Amino acid sequence: MTGATPGAPGPYRGGPPAAAGWAGPVPPPYPAGPYPPAGHPQPGYAQPGYPQVASAPNPYGPPAGPAPQPKQRVSSALSGARLLAWVGGAVTLLGVVMLLVLAASRGWFSIEVRLIAGAVLGAALVGVGAWLHRRETARAGALALAATGFATLYLVTAAATAGYGYLPAVPALVIALLVAGAGLAIADRWRSQLLGAAVTGGAALLAPAVAHDWLLVALVLVLQVASVAVVLRRSWPVLMLVAAAGPVLYGSIVAAGYTGGGAGDRATAIGLALAVLTVATGTAVPAARRLPVGPVGVLVGAASSATLVVGVGLAGWGGAAVVAAGALVMAGFAALPGLDRRLRTVAATAAVLGLLVATGTALDGRGSTVTLVVLAEAIVAGVLAAVLRSRFALVTSMVFGGLAVISALVDAAPLGALVRFPAPPYIVDGLADTGRLVSAASVSALVLVLAGTLLVSGGKVGWVRPDASAAALWVPIGLVGLYGAAGLVVEPALLVSPDRTGFTAGHALVTVSWTVAALVLLARGISRPALRVAGLVLVAAAVAKLVLFDLVALDGFARVGAFLGAGLVLLAAGTRYTRLVAEAERDAAAPPG
Repeated sequence: MTGATPGAPGPYRGGPPAAAGWAGPVPPPYPAGPYPPAGHPQPGYAQPGYPQVASAPNPYGPPAGPAPQPKQRVSSALSGARLLAWVGGAVTLLGVVMLLVLAASRGWFSIEVRLIAGAVLGAALVGVGAWLHRRETARAGALALAATGFATLYLVTAAATAGYGYLPAVPALVIALLVAGAGLAIADRWRSQLLGAAVTGGAALLAPAVAHDWLLVALVLVLQVASVAVVLRRSWPVLMLVAAAGPVLYGSIVAAGYTGGGAGDRATAIGLALAVLTVATGTAVPAARRLPVGPVGVLVGAASSATLVVGVGLAGWGGAAVVAAGALVMAGFAALPGLDRRLRTVAATAAVLGLLVATGTALDGRGSTVTLVVLAEAIVAGVLAAVLRSRFALVTSMVFGGLAVISALVDAAPLGALVRFPAPPYIVDGLADTGRLVSAASVSALVLVLAGTLLVSGGKVGWVRPDASAAALWVPIGLVGLYGAAGLVVEPALLVSPDRTGFTAGHALVTVSWTVAALVLLARGISRPALRVAGLVLVAAAVAKLVLFDLVALDGFARVGAFLGAGLVLLAAGTRYTRLVAEAERDAAAPPG
């Protein structure tokens, strides 16, 4: 090792090349060490003083060249192939339907030949689809073939009983159930929701071409019944909705067509509506705990559609009973323990809608009676909202009450009869319509009760507060209450004296009654801001009525009485209220003990 300095960098440790004139040992061909030595440049290592050697391609690395483009082309081609296969299946089904329909209308072949030909075609398509499904690259086409085959077999069965009368209804429905069950079992085995939806959707979509009336509804109900087990086993929401769409749509349309017939037709309509309700609800109950909320909510919302349509078509108490049956089923569904809150809301909304429609159907043509009943229902809902602190019940009360108040303003207790004389339709040709006045007074009383109920229940759930932020809610409710209070005074006054004297005296009493009610509210609102605010608002309403209405519409002693009565009450109220407030402040400032 002549001329070598210990520790100096050299070629053995990967240091830079020795200076010119340095004599050192020649490096061995394969020096030891964990790193490539400087004298032996390796591919991919940049060494000072040596040219860079290009890296050799890694045989285990990613393939050279951009890969996404071929993949995209393959994916696009595969999507096109799938679309082509499904379009071919749809066209084939249309051809089968045309064969069955045209062969019957034009007398082609015998019935047996038509049915056997369709059955052979359907079975062949299913067989070819099963054979292709064994190859992974052919499974997209296999699904289309199998779906087309099962739908063909189903349509042939439907045509055999509905179009040709070759099979009785019950055996045909059993065969249809077996065919649909077989198709859905294959979909379950192949784990393909697309296949299940195609079998049920294709059969239901084309069923009206070969079946009609109640048998059409029965056939699509069979599809829904056959799909329930697979829907629950695989949690397939799309299959559930596709299977339920046919019964809900066809059931409502077909059942409505029977409502105008005789007793037998009406019984058929009721039976179809109840069958659709039963199957849809029976599917929704177990699905509510296995499937997403959205699809189940759609099914629940549509479950009672047939009963609504049939009930309205039948009219009267019979139709109301059908609608009420649907509402009761929806209420029972909403009461299920452990149900998702959103599903409970959907079911409860359907039940409330059914109750409203049932009320209108039972009392059709009885305007004042309908208004009274709906007002009573709104009050009951408002009481439930206050007791249970339920916002849903409060919204229900407001919806029912709003509809009833609109009906009252237009017909049952018209606003025009309260603000002008001779107050038609209460007084006609100088004679009072006693029945109309009694009915209007009853409506006004319930309107006033409803307004108070809504204010109380709104306060219980936190929607009505004594501040400006809640004014958008309590101001309309207050106006409704004032309308009811005015009618409750003026209408009995006209009943006692059906002339202008009764009209003006009634309005004078309205103004005084408002001021008295304001005094009561202010007296009880010393420590209750809500009552105090209500009293002050009522005072403002009474003064506004004095200036804007009584001063113009009233005359003689009625005008004097309204102003004197209201003024004295307000004077007494102000004096009494001032003393009560001063006493309350003195008690609050006094030291304890």
